[in-house]
Amino acid sequence: MKFLKQFSDLILFGNVYVAMGAVCLTQSSLIQIGATNHLLEYSVLVFFSTLFVYNLQRIFYTPQQDKSLNSVRRNWIFNNQFSIKTLTLIGFLGVCISLFFNNLKIIFYLSPLLFLSIAYFLPSIKLRKSPWFKLITLTLVWTMVTAVVPILLEPSDVITKQHLLHIAVRFCFMLAICIPFDIRDLLVDAADNVSTIPHLMGENKTRWFATACMIIYILLIILEFVSGMFKINIFSAMLLSAFINAVIVFMSNSKRSEYYYVAGIDGTMILQGVLLLLAEQI
Repeated sequence: MKFLKQFSDLILFGNVYVAMGAVCLTQSSLIQIGATNHLLEYSVLVFFSTLFVYNLQRIFYTPQQDKSLNSVRRNWIFNNQFSIKTLTLIGFLGVCISLFFNNLKIIFYLSPLLFLSIAYFLPSIKLRKSPWFKLITLTLVWTMVTAVVPILLEPSDVITKQHLLHIAVRFCFMLAICIPFDIRDLLVDAADNVSTIPHLMGENKTRWFATACMIIYILLIILEFVSGMFKINIFSAMLLSAFINAVIVFMSNSKRSEYYYVAGIDGTMILQGVLLLLAEQI
């Protein structure tokens, strides 16, 4: 049991889980836009890029002196820096190798996002200290990587209205699941003198804001279906995933376990991808 706990913590807090979520969202986008190519090479690059960037930022974490915060996640990070650095190296090597199997224009698309992601956490810049900019940065980078770039990699150079609709769908989804993480980090961010949306709006209003984003996301999914982007099997899987996501987002609060957020909310990305991949086989 101890080994299973250690292994699960490594997957969750070592960002392997969120990297899997990035791949699932990429595949979800390809299914929703009706792509014939599942872009496996790009999906591998997305996995290792996420693993690299998310672990790289944790090397720059500073220990929180206030032990009363009881952050299981941060304690794991501070006590497992060797694992974090190893995963960062694996991510970097994976990115370097997988780049050779991708179109070179990938570098043009992803380089600005890499610099923006690094600027997000570097101590000398720390874009995350600006509440709204932090939220928009995270949402924008995830939307670009998992939705916009897959669309740009399509054989046709034309971005249609349906493509723009899908980008809006992904943006609303990412906005809805990024907001609860600020609720999770309410006390830790306060101790680090980082102002976030819950500090500005309050926890309850922030949760309703996230839920409203999820409702808009569901309405946009319906619009995608009505516009003929995908068949009823994909639509049903999307709706099922969306309603589960909405419940998880609405039930988030600062008193919930960090596992609820890392496994549950990050898990909504994996759930969406898996359900769509299964629905595609029907």
